[in-house]
Amino acid sequence: MPSEKTRLILLAAAKRVFIKNGYDGATMSDIAVESGKGRRTLYMYYENKLEIYEDVINHELQSIIDALTEIYNKDIPPQQKIVEVVYGRMTILKETVYRNGTLRSGFFRDIWTVEHFRKEFDRKENKILMNIILEGKAMGIFDVQHASLTATFLQYCMRGFEVPFTQGKLKRGHTNDELKAEAQKIIYGILGYNKK
Repeated sequence: MPSEKTRLILLAAAKRVFIKNGYDGATMSDIAVESGKGRRTLYMYYENKLEIYEDVINHELQSIIDALTEIYNKDIPPQQKIVEVVYGRMTILKETVYRNGTLRSGFFRDIWTVEHFRKEFDRKENKILMNIILEGKAMGIFDVQHASLTATFLQYCMRGFEVPFTQGKLKRGHTNDELKAEAQKIIYGILGYNKK
């Protein structure tokens, strides 16, 4: 009978194998050996390498959503919350990319693969952003007409900054506080927020 504990062991083993060998160099046998569970057990959970690879990526993306949800649930004003979610997301994404070594290079190389994996992540992230925007709009803090459109616009802006932020190109010669302050100006501009 499949168990969540065994699935997580297999997932962790697969992640280590993908980091070490990349997707193309990894095999189901490598994953079975790394997990210590054997091929029969591995095939009880996953039909093939692509299926377990997708689960590894989805697990990583869900951990980012969990971290953003934790920020969203803080008892802070919406104008502070939105900045923490956006800047936190970029920082968490960068840490995730670096932590996963060669796994990331194979993943980010093909834009269509990225789009396939990101659909559910983007939907969840958009909902978090929209809820913060609606909260700020209800309080009269944010001046937006369409919260869903604004959330989508903000999300695409963040996506445009992913690679330069992850590669450290934005930070060259600047502190984290300076980066956050500039990001805050952009975010507040999108939301029509004027600090009094």
